[in-house]
Amino acid sequence: MSLRGLGELGLLERLRPYLSAGAGTDDAAVIHDGHHFLVASVDMFVEGVHFDLAWMSPEDAGWRSLALALGDLAAKGARPEWALVAMAVPETWNVDSVTGLYAGMSSLASRFDLEIAGGDLSSTAGPAVLSLTVAGRTETRPLPRAGAKPGWTVGVTGPLGAAAVALRERRPFRLVPLIEDGMRLNRLGLACGDISDGLVREMEKFAAMSDVGCILEAASVPRAEGAELEEALTSGEEAQLVCVGPEETVRDAGLHVVGRMTAEDEVIVIGSELETTGYDHFA
Repeated sequence: MSLRGLGELGLLERLRPYLSAGAGTDDAAVIHDGHHFLVASVDMFVEGVHFDLAWMSPEDAGWRSLALALGDLAAKGARPEWALVAMAVPETWNVDSVTGLYAGMSSLASRFDLEIAGGDLSSTAGPAVLSLTVAGRTETRPLPRAGAKPGWTVGVTGPLGAAAVALRERRPFRLVPLIEDGMRLNRLGLACGDISDGLVREMEKFAAMSDVGCILEAASVPRAEGAELEEALTSGEEAQLVCVGPEETVRDAGLHVVGRMTAEDEVIVIGSELETTGYDHFA
C-alpha cells in the first residue's frame, strides 16, 4: 500500500500498535513528573515544503519554524523551557544560512526565556531538514482531544487566514505563539489545539480521537485581513488556537464561537463548499 492517499491520520492508526498507551492522541506528549506535567513535542520542517529561502530570509524561516513548534505547547497550556535543534543541510549552503536559522530561532526564544539546549547537525544531498523538539511544563493536566464531548461549543482565539495571505503574497509572516492565552484557556478546563494544518483539519483530529463530530458555521469564522473564507477554514500555520468546552466557559473565555461538537463522527461545514479540508502530508 502506498502512503499517498492514506492520509496522516490513516498512517498514525497503523503506527499506533508501536506507541505507548495514549500516544498519538495529541500533537504533544504529556508526562507527569511527580510535581508538574511535562509537555514535549517534535516538529519537522522541510525546505521547499515548510520554508523557502528563495523568498524568505533564514532568520524569518528560523523564527517561523520555532513559532510553529511552540504552538503545540501553547495548545496544552505549557510554559516553554527548552528546545533541541537537529538540522540536516546540503554542503552547498553557505554558513550564513545556517547561522541565520539559529538567529531567527534565538530571537523568538528570548521572548519566552526559552533555552536552546543543544541538538545535532548532519549533511544531506537536499533538501534541508530542520527538526525541533520543544518542552515545557504546566501545573494543570491538559485535557486531550479525546476528552471532547457532544454538545460542547467550539471557539477560536482570533482571525484566521493570515498565514495563507502571507504565503500568497510571498511575504514573511512572523507569527507569535499564544503561550499566555494557552495557559489561561487550559486552566479553564478547555481542550485546545493549534491550527497548524487548518481549522477544519484540526476538528477532524478532534473527531478522530474523541469519536464525536463537529458542525462549523463558516460565516462565524473570523477572517484575517485579505483572507478568503476557504483560507480561514483550511489555512494552516496559524498562531491562533481552537478550543472546545461547555458553551458558557467558551464564551466567558472571550473566544469567537464557530461551531459545536455533535454525537455523529463527522465534521460538517455549513455555508462553504471546500475543495480541501486542510493540509495533509499523505493525502
